[in-house]
Amino acid sequence: MRGVRRAARRAQRSDAEVRSSATGHPRRGGSLGALRGLRSWLAGPGFGNSAPSKEANTEAGRAELLERVLRDLEVHNAVLVSPSLSGRYALPFLIQGHHQLRGFVPIAPASTQNYTQEQFWAVKLTKRGAMASEGLEGEHPSVTLFRRYLRIRTVQPEPDYGAAVAFLEERAHQLGLGCQKVEVAPGYVVTILTWPGTNPRLSSLILNSHTDVVPVFKEHWSHDPFEAFKDAEGYIYARGAQDMKCVSIQYLEAVRRLKAEGRHFPRTIHMTFVPDEEVGGHKGMELFVQRPEFRALKAGFALDEGLANPTDAFTVFYSERSPWWVRITSTGNPGHGSRFIEDTAAEKLHKVVSSILTFREKERQRLQSNPHLKAGAVTSVNLTKLEGGVAYNVVPATMSASFDFRVAPDVELKAFEEQLQGWCQAAGDGVTFDFAQKWTESRVTSTDDSDPWWAAFSGACKDMNLTLEPEIFPAATDSRYLRAVGVPALGFSPMNLTPVLLHDHDERLHEAVFLRGVDIYTRLLPALASGLAGPPRWPAKALAPGGAH
Repeated sequence: MRGVRRAARRAQRSDAEVRSSATGHPRRGGSLGALRGLRSWLAGPGFGNSAPSKEANTEAGRAELLERVLRDLEVHNAVLVSPSLSGRYALPFLIQGHHQLRGFVPIAPASTQNYTQEQFWAVKLTKRGAMASEGLEGEHPSVTLFRRYLRIRTVQPEPDYGAAVAFLEERAHQLGLGCQKVEVAPGYVVTILTWPGTNPRLSSLILNSHTDVVPVFKEHWSHDPFEAFKDAEGYIYARGAQDMKCVSIQYLEAVRRLKAEGRHFPRTIHMTFVPDEEVGGHKGMELFVQRPEFRALKAGFALDEGLANPTDAFTVFYSERSPWWVRITSTGNPGHGSRFIEDTAAEKLHKVVSSILTFREKERQRLQSNPHLKAGAVTSVNLTKLEGGVAYNVVPATMSASFDFRVAPDVELKAFEEQLQGWCQAAGDGVTFDFAQKWTESRVTSTDDSDPWWAAFSGACKDMNLTLEPEIFPAATDSRYLRAVGVPALGFSPMNLTPVLLHDHDERLHEAVFLRGVDIYTRLLPALASGLAGPPRWPAKALAPGGAH
């Protein structure tokens, strides 16, 4: 065991010869950065009479040790060379982590008596004898699958949901998962892929993701946003790369790995792929949680989307701000544009707009003056639309201004609505407001160590040496509908050291970050799907139809 650690440290300190997967030419590099994205050879040393350790006690521990060596060296597509007769370390890693390997070379005839034929069948070999799965030459098969999903044009306002559903049905068949389609509105289908647990009395684990993506302006992109172009550094450019097709494939690939290992868990795992999230979820999750098909899932806990984090930490979201879309309408005296008309709609609307923007500035300063506050902890507001008038020389009788409020979870919503009313009354007679959207079910998922779901989630992350930063999501996701019906939900997209580029031009994700996310979910799911994570219950409450308004 000490030999592996010494070898890893030596590899970090010394020059390492690597062979480029693109050119095949040997290169010399003295840093971990030189190894990233290159096909490498990693020779595992003998362990001799090393003292017993926790890692050596189990197959999973030995496989995790080699996985950690690869991760610490930032090596991908490695070829594992094993001189061992017992295969005590190499074979568990080959069976459990073979998707991280480009090849396996057993120098000695290792014993295979502890493994089934089916387990070895899951490891595919190339004609040259090196392990490989379905995928492009030199590319990790999980990345190939990710890029394929990104090419499906589920872009608003006319998403190709049919192609996405067909893709998911194909994956369900290949993985041996149950597949259910629920049409919550004409043309809007929720696809559910199910891996049954061994104890149907326990509540289930929901892995939620949305299939639609936001519009693009192709002229501002370096590459076609639906080509899923991968550059020489390993960055994949595509709409949905961060939001949130990466997470969808990470769910699927983690489940595939666990099934290939022959794993089974007490809790049933449901992967839900929902439409319409990017335009509010009103024809997606909002309707789905009202249906008997959702209640039949017996959901106990859910994971949903989060955000990238440019630091080494991973952000996890336990609540989110309430979206209020408010239109202020002002009426006043009309007249000719050449006259000084008194009590006009514009004058009164100006007073309301000024009051709201003054409030906005106070919240902005509160956020900037407190380094411990995050964006989700304050209420934001932006003026998004101004309407009114028919001609340059006519003073309009009616004008309106529309605002996007994101109300922090600790704000008393009734009092905040009264404040809105007060701003309108102070502007004068004939000023009213109405809601295009008004979310009133602000819920918080516990992040207390005494909570079994949080303990399972954070404990697994701690075991992986992940630093978590719990926050309130600054915008809105489908998690709000799940929390509103009593299902605790965390928003988590495992993308650290990555700029936040959702909805942006040149949205992209590095393949190494994506693959690490698959590794993370492969470790998270066993912790959450065990019988120890969370109480054996599921919520009975449901929102009234249209409960978001």
